[in-house]
Amino acid sequence: MGLEKFILSIFEFAGGINFNLFSLILGVIILLFWLVIIGWVWIDSGERTSKTSIRVVYLLLVIFLNIPGLIIYLIVRPSETIEQIYWADLERRYLKYETAELGDCSKCGSQLLPGYVHCSNCGNEIKRRCPKCGVLINKDHKFCENCGTQLRERAIAEEQYPNVVVMEQQILATKEHATQTVESKRTRYKTGKSFVVKLGDVIISGLKKIKESLPSRIVIEEKNQESIAPKEVVQTTEKKKKKSKKKKKR
Repeated sequence: MGLEKFILSIFEFAGGINFNLFSLILGVIILLFWLVIIGWVWIDSGERTSKTSIRVVYLLLVIFLNIPGLIIYLIVRPSETIEQIYWADLERRYLKYETAELGDCSKCGSQLLPGYVHCSNCGNEIKRRCPKCGVLINKDHKFCENCGTQLRERAIAEEQYPNVVVMEQQILATKEHATQTVESKRTRYKTGKSFVVKLGDVIISGLKKIKESLPSRIVIEEKNQESIAPKEVVQTTEKKKKKSKKKKKR
């Protein structure tokens, strides 16, 4: 009985609702939601493109299609805002500027990082201060980049790179260090043969032995057949002679 009363009370409440007022409130909510979407699309499109014509197209798309138009806009809109593109380009330019001075030491060949005044490996001087303005400049430059003070009579056109012997020694030392590291840590890049490789070598060597032994076996079988053939001929001739003798006796 309690459940029936509860269900009947729900129906009575639903029957007492003013559907005209309910539809009016629902329509106002939908209209406000639609206006909010239109305003948001106009603002968001302005952050992603500077062309007014494209923004108007996006706006008309949402005005006439409402929710489906919003979904289409979210799919076709630019993935990045103008501000994001600007900061990404600025970061790229900054990294390019920071890495512009990257190179190798002219004495030992070690890699140099931005801001290095001396090589971290051999202590070779890379930059020096201008005697007039105190700015760090490349020691091979003829004039100061900041104040234009002449530092030397002529600039060094060619850098003195390490000779071939030094470079070969560095390469060999790097290889030895890598090999020792790999063998000590027993990583999956170890130089020794694995169980699968050893098993494959055993199978291949066994097949080679079988292949080499096959011709000798064939030769032995042929010789045996050749030795058996004369015996069979002799036996057949003897049988024929015996048969002929028996016929004569009869």
